[in-house]
Amino acid sequence: MNITWEIVFAFVIGSIAVARATRLLVDDDFPPVMAVREWYMRHTSDKWALLVECPFCAAIWFSIADTAWAFISDLHWTWWLLNFLLAGAYIAAMINVRDIPPEDAE
Repeated sequence: MNITWEIVFAFVIGSIAVARATRLLVDDDFPPVMAVREWYMRHTSDKWALLVECPFCAAIWFSIADTAWAFISDLHWTWWLLNFLLAGAYIAAMINVRDIPPEDAE
């Protein structure tokens, strides 16, 4: 099996993108996502509600979907576009949060 740099790079970008998508679903207060999360929780049992409450539960499904899309599409440009957007947004937000001096954070 020949692992190319493209596959390694796709793994790194995809992992960061999945982390961002997981955080968006489970933790973020973005109103459209909150509405979907609340609707889902109203219409499912407590056991299935974990999919939108637990990052460990949600991440595996995002990872499966993203990996399947990568393999099925042979890393189509649309895969790269969405994954770069999610990964870039997550990295930028993490840098921004850590760039604010503690006295200005409140």
